[in-house]
Amino acid sequence: MDMISSKLSMVPRKPGVYLFRDEKGVIIYIGKAAVLKNRVSSYFKGEHADPKIGIMVSRIHNIEWIITDSEAEALLMEDNLIKEYTPRYNVRLKDDKTFPFIRITNEDFPRIFITRTVEKDGSRYFGPYTDVRHLRKLLHVLHRTFPIRTCRFRLDDETVSNRKVALCLEYHLHNCEGPCQGLIDKESYDTMIRQIIRFIEGHTRETLLVLEDRMKKAARDQAFERAARYRDQLEIIRKELPGQNITRTDFEDRDVIGLAATPDTAMVVLFRVREGRIISREKFTLQQTGNRLRHELLKEFIRSYYPETPFIPQEINSEPIDEKNLFEDFLSGQAGRKVHIISPERGDKAKLLTLARKNADMLLKDLLLNRMKRELQPGRMVSALQEALNLTAPPMRIEGFDISNIQGEHIVASCVVFENGQPKKADYRKFIIKDLSRPDDYASMAQVIERHYTRILDEKKKLPDLVLIDGGKGQLNAAKAVLDHLGFVHLPVIGLAKRLEEVFIPGYASPQNIPKTSPALLLLRRIRDEAHRFAVTFHRDRRDKTMVKSILDEIPGIGIKRRAKLLETYGSVQEMMKEDEKEIAEKTGLSLTLIMKLMEHIRNQYKGNES
Repeated sequence: MDMISSKLSMVPRKPGVYLFRDEKGVIIYIGKAAVLKNRVSSYFKGEHADPKIGIMVSRIHNIEWIITDSEAEALLMEDNLIKEYTPRYNVRLKDDKTFPFIRITNEDFPRIFITRTVEKDGSRYFGPYTDVRHLRKLLHVLHRTFPIRTCRFRLDDETVSNRKVALCLEYHLHNCEGPCQGLIDKESYDTMIRQIIRFIEGHTRETLLVLEDRMKKAARDQAFERAARYRDQLEIIRKELPGQNITRTDFEDRDVIGLAATPDTAMVVLFRVREGRIISREKFTLQQTGNRLRHELLKEFIRSYYPETPFIPQEINSEPIDEKNLFEDFLSGQAGRKVHIISPERGDKAKLLTLARKNADMLLKDLLLNRMKRELQPGRMVSALQEALNLTAPPMRIEGFDISNIQGEHIVASCVVFENGQPKKADYRKFIIKDLSRPDDYASMAQVIERHYTRILDEKKKLPDLVLIDGGKGQLNAAKAVLDHLGFVHLPVIGLAKRLEEVFIPGYASPQNIPKTSPALLLLRRIRDEAHRFAVTFHRDRRDKTMVKSILDEIPGIGIKRRAKLLETYGSVQEMMKEDEKEIAEKTGLSLTLIMKLMEHIRNQYKGNES
């Protein structure tokens, strides 16, 4: 901390970017500030509301900073540095480098196609798009509407003048104007590319007007074949892109940003509105969000997303953010014209913003549900348990124990086995607790552990990777004492208390802090519940059999042979109560009168025991 303290005293009171490095010199966080000294010093004053920030601060071993002329310049530098270094504690757009883009190549006669790789070769990129199906439809319409070349030949002036490339089928199908043979000049081709760019940006109305003018002109010139092609192109656009619903009548371009967030994940939905129409809905996941406030997450999205997109509309609708003027200047600098961030509270714009939020909320719930399904896969749960308990090896085999008794009678225990997160029922074991004059969960647990692991020791069987005791510190200490006595000192053993789902480890007074939604705790619950179910089922079976014998002994007219017949046919009271008297009489061969007398007695006795 001496080095940190000396560094803090040197931080200037100027705008700029600060970088935190860990003990290995790796950048773990990058931020910007209007006043570097105030912002950087704030990290080292008192406790933080977000535990992740506290962890990050504890790992800071060095501080660096870069002074800028303004906070807007600092914001741009922060974005560039985050993209270059991807620090661990900065918010990130998930998989932002793998989203597809439309690429217009930097060639004399450009090509247009979908790519996931952004190269700095002068090509223009449009996106990113998260709805790939919409993107493919858009590109399909482009190629059917505009005669863009699809070949990969290098068409420079020398190639075209020497006619080194032959006309292909695309030309004869009117899908290409034949730039390889000089049948269209570069200026005309560039004009078409500019129209395509406007079309991609969502200005379809403008494209439709241009095509209608060309169709009418071709018809006046009696170039009916060309006029028919323009007519077909108009039909393609109107037919293939019908879902661009009108949202407003001002025909302004805007982006609408909706946000939904949990403490560690956020979902952003972006509606691209062009000429008053929603032309696409894109979704983005923000990771490493910590407990950041909503306006902070929105700023992180704006900072991450817009430098990567070539077209920024003049208006962006979102929830209110602080530093609004700073981010408007940032976006205006990227767009080359004034951009406004507006937070509408009423009217059509507010309704559209609400719709974007609802979409974000729906998509986030879907994301979390799918994530939970993945995390609940047995292998992932085992790995999570190893990490949560800091075990040296993954607990591939876990044995869970539970005790069951009611009013101290018929005390039994169970041992269930899970391998790779799945129950292995062939290895389940039942125990009848012996030689206890009164109920004692601690003594019962000690007896079961001693009997089970003595047998494993004698038979030289493989030990489990983890032992789970259903209970708190008392049951856990009883089990641990027996294991230590048997020589299994290093065998991991834990207790899971029922009431608060607390996990206890030997040697620690307080329970371990495992989140309630953690896959590790979910696996422990599953094992504990299975051990409890198995023990309770065994206890009920023993109780029922004892009850049947007791009841049969009390009823006059049922001797040894009749009792044996009933016990052979029905193993428990519950089985007998599932059938009516006639069925029991038929199966056992006993008289209906006797069976009716028996069942009345059973119901009275069973009801009394249940209460």
